[in-house]
Order: sequence, then C-alpha cells, then structure tokens
Amino acid sequence: MSDDIILQVNNLSKCFKIYPNPWHRAREWLSLGNNTYHQPFWSLKDVSFTVHKGDFFGIIGENGAGKSTLLKIITGVLKATSGSYQLNGKVLSLLELGTDFNPELSGRGNAIYSAELLGFPEGYVQERIKEIEEFSELGDFFDRPMKLYSSGMKTRLAFSLFAFLECDVLILDEVLAVGDIFFQQKCYARLEELIAKQITIILVTHQLASVQQYCKEVILLHHGEKIFQGESMKGIIKFHQLKMGLVNHVSPAVLQEKLEVPLEIPNDFFWPADEVFIPVSFPQANYAQLISYVICNVKGEGCVNFLQGEQAYLCCEFQLKKSIAVPIVAVFITNKFNVRVHVKTSFQHKVSVPNQVNEGDYVRFCRSINLNIAPDKYVLGFGLATMNPSDYARLDELPQAEFNSRIQICDLYEKVGVFYVTSHYSNNHHSHFGLCNLPGKGQIQVITSSK
Repeated sequence: MSDDIILQVNNLSKCFKIYPNPWHRAREWLSLGNNTYHQPFWSLKDVSFTVHKGDFFGIIGENGAGKSTLLKIITGVLKATSGSYQLNGKVLSLLELGTDFNPELSGRGNAIYSAELLGFPEGYVQERIKEIEEFSELGDFFDRPMKLYSSGMKTRLAFSLFAFLECDVLILDEVLAVGDIFFQQKCYARLEELIAKQITIILVTHQLASVQQYCKEVILLHHGEKIFQGESMKGIIKFHQLKMGLVNHVSPAVLQEKLEVPLEIPNDFFWPADEVFIPVSFPQANYAQLISYVICNVKGEGCVNFLQGEQAYLCCEFQLKKSIAVPIVAVFITNKFNVRVHVKTSFQHKVSVPNQVNEGDYVRFCRSINLNIAPDKYVLGFGLATMNPSDYARLDELPQAEFNSRIQICDLYEKVGVFYVTSHYSNNHHSHFGLCNLPGKGQIQVITSSK
C-alpha cells in the first residue's frame, strides 16, 4: 500500500445470521452445521474504496445502509465475513458517543481512564488535560461525576478528549449531530486544524450540509452496497434522488434526442450548463415528463447549501408526452412539516409563452429567488399546467373562481430535490425572524410626553 494511502478497503462484506428465536440458534449449533435455521442478512456487500492521508472523507446513506457496520469492521469491533482492509496508522473512533465512560468518575477521571484504555501511556493525557478542560467548557462539572452530566455535556467531553489525542485517522459517527451550534462551530474549527496537520478524518453523518462543506469525497451506501464514490456534492444529489425514488435516470436515447433538438433560448435566459443538471425519471407522467432539474447558485454551479437571503436558481426541464396549449410552470417549496412555504408560477412572472407546445417539445423554466426564509431543510417541487390562449390573454380580468376552473393541471412533481438554508453568524445579517420575509418598510416615531 502506498504511503499516501491511509485506508484501503477491498471487497468488504458482512453477513449476520437472523434466527426466528434463540432455540433455533442452539439447534443449528448442535447439528454441527448439518441443518440451517437462520436467514442470512448481508449488511455489507463487496464494498471497496481508498482514503488518502489528510482527506476529509464522508460516508453517507439512509438508516440501515451499512455505515456503522463498515466503521465497526474498520475499527476492529466486528469481523468481516469476507474481504479485507488495511489501515496505515493509529485510529481513534467515536462510534457510540460516551459509551465507555464510567458514570461514577468525574470528567477529568474519565478522560484519563479512557486514554489509558486506548493505549496511551500513563501521564499522556495529564499533559493535555488543561486544553481538554478548556475546550469542553464544562467548568466545575469537569471535576464532578459523569452521572450528573446531560447528554450534551457528555458530547463535549468525548469530542474534547478525542480532539487532543494524537492519531492518524479520526472516525466520527454522528458525533456532530448533537450539541449546540456554538460548540459545533468549535468542533469543526478543531477538525480543520487536524486536517492541516495531515490527520485523516472519516465522517458518518446525516447532516449533509456538513458533508458538502468539509468532505472532499464521499461514498454512498445503499442496502450494504456502495453505489457512488466521488465529489461530495454529486454524492449528496445522488442521496436525495435515492430518498425520493429518482435513481433511475432517463435513458441515453432520450438525452441524445434532446441534444438533437436545440431550443430557441433568449439571450437573457439564465440556463446552467448541461453537466450540472440532475436527470430524473417519472414514468407515471400524464402530459409532460420532468427529465432534469438543478438547484444552483449565481455562478451556475449546482448547490444545496445557501445562506439566508442568498440568491438561488431553480431550473427544470419537461418533455411533452402530449400537445398542450399555453404552458404554465410552477415551483413549490415545502418545509419538513409539509407546509408550502412558497409557490409561484410562470404566469405570475409575466413571462412570454407560446400559445401551444407540441408533443416531443421541451419546456424549460428557471426561477431566481432570494431565499429569505427561516434556516431549515426544504423540499423542492415543480408542476406543469396549461390554459387556452384566449383565457391566458385575459388572466388579469379572471376572478379566482373562474381562473381555477379554466386552468388544467397536467403533472405535479412535489418532491424532487432538497436544499438547506443556514443562518449567518452575525445577527446583523438576518433579514427577518420567523418563517419568511415579508417585504415592506418600518418606521418608529416617538411622541414626547406632555407631562
């Protein structure tokens, strides 16, 4: 193995035996292998990847994908059924936060005891104990029994200890998903210091914003198999497609046909490069197949993390399965409570549209938006509708009830992509509080008391 490679995993697999009840386990054991009473469950299947020295490497996937099993094999907690791995250096792992702590010992005592269990020589932690204590911000609780600690305090102690122990590889499993935002900032700042020292960090987390921000490369696990390895942004997009059942991309034939039919695009029409678009497939479409979409920043780069108030572009492309009259495209943004935070259509933008779109034609829509909404995770969706040209021409005159009866909904795709809005560090940059920003002006007047 090259000196630059810190971890080499080759065709790693892990199978668990699932028994209907404990007696079946005993019967199988007593049969000396002649009878089988278990069902095999493959938690990992032929997983291979390489991690280089100094990398910030991410492992993502849904619950049950095999992430924790993989880490437990790498750290020696579990034995692989087949395959091999090679580690080049000392490994520290925070897999199950605080499980090795003794509740009767103080934070100081647990720091010393844990380091000795990990093989560090006596007196090693004592030389760093002041740094660990200051980083944890536990105050007087650092010398109190751990049974008095909250879960957040245990988090602080565990990370503070591991952040100041020397190692070549630091493995973190959902560690940074807990604790307040200020401590998380300290943790990430410390991780950046470790990366600068060429220490490799392997991060397993469901906080995909952290993965995009810090990880150069990720692998995506699904049902124990590695289905993607590459840039973090592409891995995150693939993960969201997986979550929403959009992993089956459109066929190469459809993409080739699309390239052979160029669209007439106005010079001022914002449209990112083809390579940043995410192909999707919705076979159940009635009138129009959504074939690709992208969420990007002002540079036209695919992006899922935005600061509050930052401008984003939400773009989509449909291929018509049937001819329709005037096309109307809608953009939906919903939050985790399924509340529609924002819905806006192309006719509300007063865009120029044709009176008819024929079968096989493509409809592109791009919506620029300033994300003046509360920091959170949001789901993006699109929809296509149509209306007769005569009705569309007098939209401003139509009452709401009549408008609803004259518009025809073609296809709705309400769960296509996911993006994140994060807050600014400074309060001065907050445009508002609450769910969304309502444009307007405010004034204050003071009237002097007559007393």
